[in-house]
Amino acid sequence: MIGGNESCTAGPIPMSYLTCLTYILGEWTGVEHIEDYLSYAVYLLWVLFPLAVVFLLPSVLIILFYTSVLLLHIYKRKNELKEAYSNDLWYGAKEVLATLWDGHGRIWHGYELHGAENIPEGPGLIVFYHGATPADYVYFMARLHIERKRYCHVVADHFVFRLPG
Repeated sequence: MIGGNESCTAGPIPMSYLTCLTYILGEWTGVEHIEDYLSYAVYLLWVLFPLAVVFLLPSVLIILFYTSVLLLHIYKRKNELKEAYSNDLWYGAKEVLATLWDGHGRIWHGYELHGAENIPEGPGLIVFYHGATPADYVYFMARLHIERKRYCHVVADHFVFRLPG
């Protein structure tokens, strides 16, 4: 086995780092031909990765939706903050949720909003493409609220209102 002072290149045959790591792992565990087991594990990870993505990403969105509802419910129950936002009781909750969803959109999806300065001060019409998901609308609303302190009401398909939360 390679000692603490030696490296993988100390010897007559230089090894790559991965080969050296496999050699050290095989020596440590005592398993012969450990590279066969490791290649099987990598293959299994490669096969199951799409399933993890398919179930992980939607579950994170659903958890965030329900967290938002829970935060709003808690905020509604707290009456001590009524004096801080005397003109609008829900202002603080809107700020918190907008920040939460904007952060999620930027980190997970790289969501950016361009052209918000072109939205008129009065009423306006914003048209989404037909493939927009409810998460796209939530990200848009959060960014619009943070940048312009404006709200946008939506006309949506019937399936949007069948989603839980």
